[in-house]
Amino acid sequence: MLDQIAFIARPASDMRRAVDFYRNVLGLTLLFERGDWSEFNAGGMRLALYQEKHPGPREDLPAVFFTARPIEKILAGLERQGVTLDGELEIHPYGKLARFFDTEGNRLGLYEPPPGKTSP
Repeated sequence: MLDQIAFIARPASDMRRAVDFYRNVLGLTLLFERGDWSEFNAGGMRLALYQEKHPGPREDLPAVFFTARPIEKILAGLERQGVTLDGELEIHPYGKLARFFDTEGNRLGLYEPPPGKTSP
């Protein structure tokens, strides 16, 4: 029986650079790393990076969104560290969204639910 997601995995062509981004820019806790695989704690969910020689931008992979409260403050901090938004901050009845890419070309995003809500 399936009851929860074990981890989400993203490709990385430069593991050291990717680990640095997820740990030092996004602030995730590194659980462990070995040459071809690294795992982070993302609020109780495991996010893994796996070595892939030539991943490039992967539009076919789903985006991973992190909860961000307040989203504007977190975006400002990411932009100070050189992260560029992919488009504008979107404001919808179900919350605010912002998209960007990691150092490996994987699409990431931030989500802030509307006041009083915890999910879309």
